[in-house]
Amino acid sequence: MQLKQRLSKDNTIITLVNSNVAKNGYKFVFEKPSEICLTCNLRKVCVERLEQGRIYEIIKVRDKKHFCKLLNDFVSVVEVKLSPIEIFVERRIALEGVIVSYNPIECKTTCLNKSLCAPLGLFKNDKIKIEKILHHIKCQNGKNLAKVLVTII
Repeated sequence: MQLKQRLSKDNTIITLVNSNVAKNGYKFVFEKPSEICLTCNLRKVCVERLEQGRIYEIIKVRDKKHFCKLLNDFVSVVEVKLSPIEIFVERRIALEGVIVSYNPIECKTTCLNKSLCAPLGLFKNDKIKIEKILHHIKCQNGKNLAKVLVTII
């Protein structure tokens, strides 16, 4: 899956969210729009700019609201960006500032760290930038891994 090229030059997207959660720092995963959304006159700003399965973070709440038929409540206009994500990568590629093509770590073992080997919000072949190295581990399968914070570029 390729990231939609609907980001502004500063990587922000204008969208709508339930007014009850419209706060700076709030994160959400965009799921597919409902049938009601597809016929709404706000769909272009509300759902068409977001990509299914991505994690977004609200960075600014604007002083504008609209009524949403689906929620039967108000939604607020917000600015969002793709949220940074903590993941495990092979230790050999864990260098701050490096841009790599993301490959989930395939593992058949069930462990507490599995969600970081193939995290929500990232897709195979996404271009990611390693922003920060958090720590190193040797997993129970013997792999040398680094927990890193990444952004999708």
